[in-house]
Amino acid sequence: MKKHLPISPKFSDRILSWCVKEELFEEISGDLYEYYNELTSKPTWKRSFLYWYHFIHFLQPFAIKKLEGTQKLNLYGMFKNDIKTSLRIIKREKLYSAINILGLAAGFVIAVLILLYVRFEQSYESYNPNSDKVVRITMDYLDGETLIDQDCETYHVLGPMIKEEFPEITDFARAYGLDGMIVTVDGKQFRESNVYAVDPAFLKMLAYPLIYGDNQTALSQTGEVVLTRSSAIRFFGKENVVGEQLSISSNPLKIVGVINDSPANTHLKFGLLLSYTSMKRTLDKRENPWDSNDTFTYLELTNPDAHPSFRENLSRFSDRLREEDYIPDERIISQGIKDIHLHSHKSYEAEQNGSATLVYFLLGVALLVIIIAILNYINLSTAQAINRAKEAGIRRIVGSSKAELRARFFIESVLLNLFAGSLSILIIWAVDDHYKSLAGLPENFQILTDPGSWYLLGTLLLTSTLLSGIFPAFVIGSFKPLNVLKGDLPNSKRGVIMRKALVTIQFSIAIFLLIQTFIAGEQLSFMINKDLGMNTNKIVVINAPVLNDKKQSFEAFSNSVRKRASFLNVGLSSTVPGLSTASMSSTTNIGLDEEPRDLKNNFFMYLIDSNFFSTMEMEMIEGKDFPEISNFEYPIVVNEEALRIWGIADPKEVINKKSTFWGRNHTVIGVVKDFHQLGAKSAYLPMIFILWSGEPDYISVRLSEGEVLDQISELEEVYREHFSTSPFDFFFLDQNFDAQYRADRQFQQIFSVLSGFAILITCLGLFGLSSFTVAKRTKEIGIRKVLGASISQIVNLLSKDFITLVAISSVVAIPLSYLIVENWLNQYSFRISINLWLFMLPTLLVLFIAFMTVFSKAYQASHINPAESLRDE
Repeated sequence: MKKHLPISPKFSDRILSWCVKEELFEEISGDLYEYYNELTSKPTWKRSFLYWYHFIHFLQPFAIKKLEGTQKLNLYGMFKNDIKTSLRIIKREKLYSAINILGLAAGFVIAVLILLYVRFEQSYESYNPNSDKVVRITMDYLDGETLIDQDCETYHVLGPMIKEEFPEITDFARAYGLDGMIVTVDGKQFRESNVYAVDPAFLKMLAYPLIYGDNQTALSQTGEVVLTRSSAIRFFGKENVVGEQLSISSNPLKIVGVINDSPANTHLKFGLLLSYTSMKRTLDKRENPWDSNDTFTYLELTNPDAHPSFRENLSRFSDRLREEDYIPDERIISQGIKDIHLHSHKSYEAEQNGSATLVYFLLGVALLVIIIAILNYINLSTAQAINRAKEAGIRRIVGSSKAELRARFFIESVLLNLFAGSLSILIIWAVDDHYKSLAGLPENFQILTDPGSWYLLGTLLLTSTLLSGIFPAFVIGSFKPLNVLKGDLPNSKRGVIMRKALVTIQFSIAIFLLIQTFIAGEQLSFMINKDLGMNTNKIVVINAPVLNDKKQSFEAFSNSVRKRASFLNVGLSSTVPGLSTASMSSTTNIGLDEEPRDLKNNFFMYLIDSNFFSTMEMEMIEGKDFPEISNFEYPIVVNEEALRIWGIADPKEVINKKSTFWGRNHTVIGVVKDFHQLGAKSAYLPMIFILWSGEPDYISVRLSEGEVLDQISELEEVYREHFSTSPFDFFFLDQNFDAQYRADRQFQQIFSVLSGFAILITCLGLFGLSSFTVAKRTKEIGIRKVLGASISQIVNLLSKDFITLVAISSVVAIPLSYLIVENWLNQYSFRISINLWLFMLPTLLVLFIAFMTVFSKAYQASHINPAESLRDE
């Protein structure tokens, strides 16, 4: 028999009364009532004696027998009873339960959504079973051994050379891009932007088996084409179109296969694939195959382990080509195909790739948010442990072991986490479509039907349950029954310090996220509002049709447009601002003939007509525009960045200077102000503008003031008059240019949402802790009011500790934020300056939100009637 210390009769009455009132032992509540009534009818000395008799000889053995399963209550019954009791307590403590459930649910939602986005970004090329063996070779431009630029396209002769020479290579596949092709089917024209001429091995290497057609022979002959499923339906209204005919730029082609559409998680998306031999004749006409690198080249290794030896051999191969003067200022390198999307940001990429830095950063943020949610739960639970101390003490006295008591409180944590998980599923379902739009995920990306979503949520739920449940359970289970029953409640300095530390960590994370949001928003605003060196507003860009009588038709169309009052000007060009470098030609080693220099930089070519600068409202800072000078056979205009590379400070010095490239002797007639081809995130490109009378790729029309929809209709009417069989495809230049900031806008929006949730979770916890503090100090508040304390003094008393914690949090968060923000902003060629207000404003905002959260409870407490708060005394 366990030895029990004596307890006063008065206190024993209070214990039994409390047990009955709280119904802590539902299965023996009838017996408690019976013995309680019997005891209260006896004299004091008999109550004390009978209390000990019944407590020792009935209550404790009865509870022990119940727990050991020797009576009717087995383990299942005990577990069931714990669940019922936990549900009753959750229902009774509505405020704290709601705060914990909302906080955990918010953490689950954010973590799941971010992890799904990260998983998608990291899944590029995972559809391809050969992805571990496939590499892409790219080019580095060098000045000596200094890297100047990188190009993901290579010379078309490299693929066959490498396959023949390298034992690690089993096959090669090239992809030659053909942008803006006009596809003609039964007299009807379609514009197709993603067209590639590829080797037959492309289909196997990149895992595109034919749905219809012969996988063994497809694309092996000249004049063959393979369509994607959606292209086949768009062109012919059906899937199986093998044997049908179409033409591209008046060249007839036979359809030999149909494949599935390119998956969303691949770096190279296309609609049509031509046989590479269809383009080989054009490529072979070049005088020197080493003059133009404009082809994606993929290689298949014998096995994934061959990467190291291949890189070494490729380095030696590249050095040999440099020594033989084939590529004197270049270097050939390789990259795994799975690394392209997140780790490759070279010129002429097939599409804008993602960012590994952003992915890893978001992973860190997801971790921070879930940490906030779990810390929030632990903080509130340990604070609430004081209110649960008597319950724990009584359970220990009646025979519950520490393990049983901890299990009991752990079950409560499991239930709260399950409720939070269920709520998070509802929230994810509600925000599904909006989130996919915000994060740029494909429409067919299913969140709740994806098994990975449930795996992630289950993992988070299990992790959260363990982390948030074990610690409070151990804290509560460690209470000493004697101290508790004496009224010595556990409220040590160590516990208070721990709770303050947790609050500080939570607010440090919230301030850190909000600072990132403010600075990301400020940088985005800076880039959008920066002077671009041109005017992109009210410009409609039309994809130029493919014509036979090119010059006459385009001149006639331009003249017709200028005659209409709805249009101010029209210009023709090979590309327009906002398009990637893949839309431009480029050449290295361009300099001035009078000052020959060994320049390795890549110069980008703009082919334009004489109205392009005026249509774009670009500023000519020196010299003349094309219409004003006609006495040079090959006039060119350069930009300021080209002068910087040439080492010329005064634009006047370059006028009438000669520059020889592309087999012609050009004369510089003007210098145009730098403008942003790729947005303010990127540096200015060195550009050369050539007066071109050939076939343009784009027609830019500046609209006058008026109703845009009416002007578009009128423009289409003029277009149909001149190009009746060509599709009228257009876009607005300003919208297309702003699309470059899509990733930055998504980054800022995602951080705004994350910061909002982090602050919400933190303030929920702060509200709970302030409620707890007010509840514990209710009598103190009543006494202070009786002694004359004002409402403002009471509010200040209850608020100052929490506000101090927020101030300490800012001291922690601001230096860390500065280091990360400075590093992040360095990726932008044009960036904001970091000002103090970008750190102080988020901090003051969090401070204000925290103050209002605590103030709401403090103000409420200050209005409590002292008579009510002191009546129990």
